[in-house]
Amino acid sequence: PLPDPKKPRTMHGTLIMKENSLKLVSSEQALKELGLNEHQLRFTCRVQFQDPHSDSDTLHRIYTHLKSVLKDYTIQHLPDGTVMVESIVIKVSSSAEDANAKVLLLSWSYQDEDLGSYLSSLLKKGLPT
Repeated sequence: PLPDPKKPRTMHGTLIMKENSLKLVSSEQALKELGLNEHQLRFTCRVQFQDPHSDSDTLHRIYTHLKSVLKDYTIQHLPDGTVMVESIVIKVSSSAEDANAKVLLLSWSYQDEDLGSYLSSLLKKGLPT
């Protein structure tokens, strides 16, 4: 099923133990207090399918398809040749051996794991004709 964009997200925070006391703070505050740099965890999935169109046309078709399926999500077709759905980045390239064989790279943050998994499953089915 399509993830609910309005579903409340799990609260994220950090429990810090200092001088025999515990306090719950935001992740940003914990990084600042502990002098640490933030690390981003991203997932990447590779999806292959056949499409006779150019890479840019295929990307536009993906954008149009996702706009029709994901009505409550922010979807952008960026000038750098990518489509973004929330934090998910989608890029298209043709296989070196077969111009009709498209390779999609989907990359998403941990926070969008449900949506990223949904999109990879959706795009594995191909695009509507």
